[in-house]
Amino acid sequence: MKYLILIIATEALVELWKKAMPLQGIRRKLTELTPFLEIDGQHLFDCGYCMSVWIGALIGITYLLYEPSIYFFLVLAIHRVSNYVHLGVSYLRDLQLNLRAGRAR
Repeated sequence: MKYLILIIATEALVELWKKAMPLQGIRRKLTELTPFLEIDGQHLFDCGYCMSVWIGALIGITYLLYEPSIYFFLVLAIHRVSNYVHLGVSYLRDLQLNLRAGRAR
């Protein structure tokens, strides 16, 4: 179960890094300060696949060195899984509204 939490936390941090508006200024600044991390026009900080490797490594090392960090990663996992639950509930709500309004899909 702990490894599943770490995996979901990795995905959550990658998504936050790519999409969370408060982090975009930091991301842009780090990208400007590290031009040596750009390969073929793509910067490491703009590649979700690359970031998942490095964030996963950092999460793994953090967990191995400081096991209570699992609680922070649990918060991230709850955040991410709750987004998927929200998507399902939104879909069912839209379906219900369509049925009530008599609209077929």
